[in-house]
Amino acid sequence: MTATTRHDRAPQRVATDVVLRSALPVTVAAGVLTSVVVTVLHGWSAGLAGLVGTAVAAVFFASGLLVLGKVVTDARNPVLFMAVGLATYGGQVLLLLLVLVVARQVEGFDSVSAGVAVLVCVVVWQVAQVRAWRRARVPVYDDVTLPAGAPATPPAGPVDRTGEAR
Repeated sequence: MTATTRHDRAPQRVATDVVLRSALPVTVAAGVLTSVVVTVLHGWSAGLAGLVGTAVAAVFFASGLLVLGKVVTDARNPVLFMAVGLATYGGQVLLLLLVLVVARQVEGFDSVSAGVAVLVCVVVWQVAQVRAWRRARVPVYDDVTLPAGAPATPPAGPVDRTGEAR
């Protein structure tokens, strides 16, 4: 068997790995910190609910990123990548809302503390994810290859339909 290097894998798979490795620890740390603050302000049950909210948010968003990396295997189709990403994110948000609505019905569970922890985790995840995507340098368009003899820079001034400068 041969070892797979970073350059042998698809660029979006490498990018999803980079995003997961950078967004997940920051999100969990922010959620735990939020749970500690909630524990100090409202007691142990609120802190436990905050930890549950942190775990739910981290699992939801990490699993969505893993799904995105597995479903989109064509690095040359950024439209598919964006469509699957938006659909996955929309499904995650709806499922997260459903979990919070169900958790609100559980007696003895501090749903407000869990909701605050989830909200903090969502915001931190999104900021960390955007930062990681920017650093991952995922190509969003194909390189244009010019025909032989074509100028490297476009002509200055107005251009007619044939591409010639007027």
